[in-house]
Amino acid sequence: MRPVLIFYCLVTLVGCGSSEPPPSVSTIVAPASAPKVYAEYSAVAPLFAQRNDTTYLINFWATWCRPCLEELPLLQALAEDHRDQTLQVILVSLDTEVAAIERIPAYLSAKGIDLPAVVLTDEGAEWKRALDEKWDGSLPTTLIYRQGLRYVYRRPFRSMPDLEAAVKPLVSQ
Repeated sequence: MRPVLIFYCLVTLVGCGSSEPPPSVSTIVAPASAPKVYAEYSAVAPLFAQRNDTTYLINFWATWCRPCLEELPLLQALAEDHRDQTLQVILVSLDTEVAAIERIPAYLSAKGIDLPAVVLTDEGAEWKRALDEKWDGSLPTTLIYRQGLRYVYRRPFRSMPDLEAAVKPLVSQ
């Protein structure tokens, strides 16, 4: 809980200097058919600092990670089940090889995944520790937040009930 509190305090302090909200998620993400590629974490940092009533589930994955690929259909189903609620599921690929990045749109399309997505090639450990001081970069990792409430899951979701239980405290409020 301490890393979440520290992160929230940092986000709050940064926000105190400006009354402007962070850039909207829609300016950062793109459809799974053509995800935007970012070389630096700072370009996607606003994904983790939204201050509205939407619950954000941000899933870090990679094409080489089997558990990541296995949970993608669950994430798609969750997004479809909650389309009428304020839940946004976003995929952040941590692939760094050009060939893998180029295959992402075709892979997601073949699996019926149409979630908003980005590719982040920044391999630095600092930003991962800023999101969760216990995160060693292992995948999959999922951050679920709504305003000041944040949960980090450093494990795959294996079933829909497991995934539903993770978002329930933030979606049902």
